[in-house]
Amino acid sequence: MKGSEVKPLGNERISGRIIRHASEKSILFIFDTGSKRSSFDVCMAYDAGFDVVVLYENVTPEDAERLVQDALFSRGPRRSRFTSFFIGGKDLEKAEAVLEAIKNIKVPRLVSSIIIDPGGAYTTAAAMIAKTEHALLTSKLGRLENKRCILLGTGPVGRIAAVLLAKLGCKVTIASTNPNRLNGEEYIKEVADLLLKRYGVEIHGTYAPRHEEKTRLLREADVIFCVAAPGIQVIDESILEEIGNGKVMVDVNAVPPPGIEGIKPEDDMREIYPGVFGIGPITIGQLKCRLEMEILREAKETGEKIYDYKLCLEMARNLLRRPN
Repeated sequence: MKGSEVKPLGNERISGRIIRHASEKSILFIFDTGSKRSSFDVCMAYDAGFDVVVLYENVTPEDAERLVQDALFSRGPRRSRFTSFFIGGKDLEKAEAVLEAIKNIKVPRLVSSIIIDPGGAYTTAAAMIAKTEHALLTSKLGRLENKRCILLGTGPVGRIAAVLLAKLGCKVTIASTNPNRLNGEEYIKEVADLLLKRYGVEIHGTYAPRHEEKTRLLREADVIFCVAAPGIQVIDESILEEIGNGKVMVDVNAVPPPGIEGIKPEDDMREIYPGVFGIGPITIGQLKCRLEMEILREAKETGEKIYDYKLCLEMARNLLRRPN
């Protein structure tokens, strides 16, 4: 396993002494549990002001424990707060296992920040829910926790959003809509069981690959979150015609075609069909980027928190309370 520094320290001259202001250098270690590093997170980290970003791939819990210990011991109590760790990768289970390994390190207390955002799922789900809450209230459509919510998609964003919504008190259904999925009913049951076991939330799972099944499902929903794979349209106009009005639809798919026909990337409670209001992926994405930037900047400065999906939602809500 190799780590690569993607930005040189610069032209500081070293002449038998420590690099000038070394104690103030902020370092972010990105632990990717897969083999494809995220250029998005690297750019965000440098834009947030980190001096150095170091990336590791295929990181296991055992790797993370050793790397964190080495980093913190080398910097000591005075400098450990300038050292942060970012857990990424596409696999929720692997990322959360790395987080648990770091949290369980048995060493004297050295203060540092840990950010976990596998595949952007935590920040995206938090931004999507915070924005929807805010839109419902400002449109005088009630509170999100009183709504029946459907998530169309079972990837990392859909799963974390389902957990957050369930913890808010919403009645939540997560649906697989992939018509090519083998053993769809069995698969979605496993997803629901996993969310109950890992996060302690009761979520209904259903397999709805066909028009009739989607229509029946969406008729019963107040808020619909389309979190399917990029470039796949899940809801077309024929479905919109049959599900009734009084719906809010949220789409995070920024790759054409949209997940919901008729929705535009920048929509912010625009009426996309009579009685159906849409929130588009650019609207969600802008808040997601603000949120990640806020997390990175705070982590760099304070060095004392674990930024998980619950804290992400709290911070996204706070961002919506203040101007851009």
